Amino acid sequence: MARLSGLPMLEISEKKSSLKLLRFAGVSGILGSLLPLIMVLAATVLSSWFRWDTNALSELGVGEESALFNSAALLGGALNFLFAIGLQQYLNGEKLVKTGVALIMVSSVCLTFVGIFTIDYHLMHGVFALGYFVLTPVGFIMISFGTKEKAIKKLSIACGITALIAILVLPIIVLALPFRAGFAIPELVEALVISAWTVFMSAKLIAHRN
Repeated sequence: MARLSGLPMLEISEKKSSLKLLRFAGVSGILGSLLPLIMVLAATVLSSWFRWDTNALSELGVGEESALFNSAALLGGALNFLFAIGLQQYLNGEKLVKTGVALIMVSSVCLTFVGIFTIDYHLMHGVFALGYFVLTPVGFIMISFGTKEKAIKKLSIACGITALIAILVLPIIVLALPFRAGFAIPELVEALVISAWTVFMSAKLIAHRN
């Protein structure tokens, strides 16, 4: 009987711990989306040589504000990984959902390595940057196919497709434009799309009560 009476207290304690994890992950997701974005934009303003019509954002990693840009990548990767841990617990769905969250975790690690292996490392930098820009939206799409929650399904497929178009198609369109535009523009567009999805999901994690 003593063991049985202790079960409800244990369940309450586990529930509180679970809610704390979700809130922590939600806050991490919001900070991991907004702070790095602000830091990168600040680096573009502070770098006198940077031009939106010719440069890529990755070039900031070896410029005069390299510490600011690389710190943004490291911070963003770490915070987004923490967000993904909470997201995994919140969704706790089918294999497609779990696969999607796993891809977001891997893409977060890739983003961290972008801040370590700068553009001077050429191939490795390209692999990690592409890993972040491609795996993240693919993760969104996998989640959209696996989740039953309509709002998440619609937003995930919309953001996933938009982000892939931004990084894979928009650069080609930019080349065909009559005016010059750097690769930084498609990168920023995708970063904004990813941030919008992450902030939305983070808010759901923070607001979760059950």
